[in-house]
Amino acid sequence: MKKFFRILTGSMLLFLLLTESGGVMAMGTSLMLGAGQEFRFDLPLEAGKSYVISMALRTDLADASVTMTLCHIKNNNEVTEHHISRHELVGGGGWTTLSVPEVHTTPSPGRFELVVTADKEGRYYWKDLKVERSYASSQQMYEYWSEKLAMQGTFYTGLVIDARHLEVRRGMSPRIYSESGQLLYGGVLAGQDFVQDQGVVGYGSELTSDLLSRIAVDSDYPYVAPLVVEALAVADAAQTGVYISEEDTRRVLEAMVQYDFFARYAVIFLVN
Repeated sequence: MKKFFRILTGSMLLFLLLTESGGVMAMGTSLMLGAGQEFRFDLPLEAGKSYVISMALRTDLADASVTMTLCHIKNNNEVTEHHISRHELVGGGGWTTLSVPEVHTTPSPGRFELVVTADKEGRYYWKDLKVERSYASSQQMYEYWSEKLAMQGTFYTGLVIDARHLEVRRGMSPRIYSESGQLLYGGVLAGQDFVQDQGVVGYGSELTSDLLSRIAVDSDYPYVAPLVVEALAVADAAQTGVYISEEDTRRVLEAMVQYDFFARYAVIFLVN
């Protein structure tokens, strides 16, 4: 049985949240490719592990193709092309899902980058970047999480926003802001099917076991540790978003250094 686990880092996700807006969500984030131009993503991959990497890309250019290269940069800055895949984009500006099939990273120390290039110069758009950990079996998954907990100790697996004292409504894309107005979470990388089927947050009036299962590290591994914060105020006219205090903002960002629960949409709103 194979399991997948999304592990985008907090710093990458926060950058994406701050650069996305409601209009950009529909069209993607713009980038220029071709004629020597490239786009690089630092990926939080561990050495000697298996991953599946995917993203959606589109352009209005005809007959364009894109190459995704997973590079390993050693500590001495030596670069090795770990995997290369070439993809033809669909015409008419439609989205094409590109993927690096299951790849096992080298055990050598260093870091990993995903480099995206194109054969035609122009403007492209991307969205839905996913980095997923792949397990060969449920036993391997269990051993991974047991080892992680033993090495780094306990960590928060999800965020719970207690907004039961406010007139917060349920919505498709609720957002969380700091007290100063910084966007912390909006689920902007979630695909349309995921938003419709599961939503970027879970809702309830109490923290039931079913609701807490949303923020478990894995459905087959019984570790759940919610970070509970109280909403300060309703954030928008639709009354679906909330503000949280600067102190709670700091706690959330510090927690995501250990485990990026936003990348897994492990967020719960408690509402009346």
